Amino acid sequence: MIKLTDVSYTYMTGGPFEKAAVSDVNLTLNNGDFIGLMGHTGSGKSTLIQMIAGLIKPTSGTIEIDGQTLHSKDCNMRKIRFKTGLVMQYPEYQLFEETVFKDIAFGPSNMQLPDEDIKRRVEFAADLVGLAPEILEKSPFELSGGQKRRVAIAGVLAMEPQLLILDEPTAGLDPAGRDEILCKIKDMHRRLGITVILVSHSMEDLANITNRIVVMNHGRVAMHDKTSEIFKKSEELQKMGLAVPQITEICEKLRAAGLPLSEGIYTVEMAKAEIEKVLKK
Repeated sequence: MIKLTDVSYTYMTGGPFEKAAVSDVNLTLNNGDFIGLMGHTGSGKSTLIQMIAGLIKPTSGTIEIDGQTLHSKDCNMRKIRFKTGLVMQYPEYQLFEETVFKDIAFGPSNMQLPDEDIKRRVEFAADLVGLAPEILEKSPFELSGGQKRRVAIAGVLAMEPQLLILDEPTAGLDPAGRDEILCKIKDMHRRLGITVILVSHSMEDLANITNRIVVMNHGRVAMHDKTSEIFKKSEELQKMGLAVPQITEICEKLRAAGLPLSEGIYTVEMAKAEIEKVLKK
């Protein structure tokens, strides 16, 4: 679905503060994948997702979505942008309508859909993110932080994108709100089968819900593999200034102490099953 070929982006080209944010990225992302995007601050993650979303044009290279090259003469960018939903950090700050219903309906309304279709999309998106029907008539500013975040995500889902990009969707939420959002995102991916790119600094979040991970380092793709394979490379990740899930660190220490645990354990469930297997022996 998404193919990046020799993609680079430079800010302030030709000026005294010229800076290469992304350099020579070659990447193919498949339909239906749940992709985690990770990297240290300044690694190029945000620039990369903005280019994939069509918000900024690569300085060089090409990005193809569904066989169409973004920003080319024959590419319908309006249509592509409706296929791609981007949820930026703290999206609740972008809520502005009188009611939750109107806020979720804003995108579909701009698609010039019939009222019946808009209503169906709003109700479906609200259900996907776990918003009760009675909340739709409330002001978004009466809601909790976690509820506002779900309204913002529902507003993007109501446009029925084929690709959903989430930039730190749990930032600023308490643990309960974070778990609630991640649970809804995971369930949404399962139900819709769309491609999801999740940007996060939380290794636990990425470990628990993604099936593939892209690691950015100094503007380049340092790793791209299955989640299980990425977390086998804990030393390489730490050299790039990245952490690994806490359970991975614990299992590595247990393995160093002589417990014959397998490599690449990155969830509590995996660790529990592995330790029980060892104890039975």
